[in-house]
Amino acid sequence: MTTNRLDTFVTFLSQLPTEVWEASATQAPSCQWLKPYSETWPFGRFAALYVLLGLNNYQLKGRAEVGYWPKVVPLIPRKPASKTPHQLQERLLPFFNTERMGAQNAKRLVCFTDSPLCRQIWESDAASLAAEFPTIWKQLARTMNQKPQTKTIAFAMKCFAYALILVEETGFDFGAIPVPVDSRVRTLSSRLGVPTGNDDEERARWKTALDKLRSSNPDLTMVHLDSILWQIGTLPKREIKAHLGTLRTSGELSHAIGEVINHG
Repeated sequence: MTTNRLDTFVTFLSQLPTEVWEASATQAPSCQWLKPYSETWPFGRFAALYVLLGLNNYQLKGRAEVGYWPKVVPLIPRKPASKTPHQLQERLLPFFNTERMGAQNAKRLVCFTDSPLCRQIWESDAASLAAEFPTIWKQLARTMNQKPQTKTIAFAMKCFAYALILVEETGFDFGAIPVPVDSRVRTLSSRLGVPTGNDDEERARWKTALDKLRSSNPDLTMVHLDSILWQIGTLPKREIKAHLGTLRTSGELSHAIGEVINHG
């Protein structure tokens, strides 16, 4: 029974048009806040900024869409763009020092902005970075001394993907990067009647779902799936239908997705 509900959910998702998936990606709070920088900063600097902010998007004082992005992004001038990673580091250190786990946040900020990887991203264009996307994933994990599959690294790479999407660069391979397992993903699994497991089990579950979705829409990536899961994972039925409606999902399909998540 539980497996059938998950399968039914994935079947409904497979009916979403490509434009809905694309809209879901750009509806992420981070995209909404950082899009203006994609229009005024050289791409490499913009991408480095996005990755940096993604690396410290954890253990926050409240939800990220309320307690993080609206507070940290306005600290960074849109014009002119920061000239060096060190300049960005100096501007953001006071903020991260006052966040939860401030010393760790500050250390991560310095670790990334002082790294050769940050300088490589800072000085590169979108096309060349898209071509190196899988390699950069492994480099980022080594730079931050974490495993590539960990939530913070996966989320930072999702931010990197968002940066590319915002400048309409889609020629990157996100295939090996897993869903960043957080409370919303776990909540959605639970609401679908699937016993939540450890991080590896959750990653495997949603990778299987993505493989099924890609059989009918090969252009989908975990960025698209995670965006939808994150946006509707904790919403009540009415709000799920309303949100999917804003993405131009049909009323019938929005209703069906809301019903299967809120079953019983």
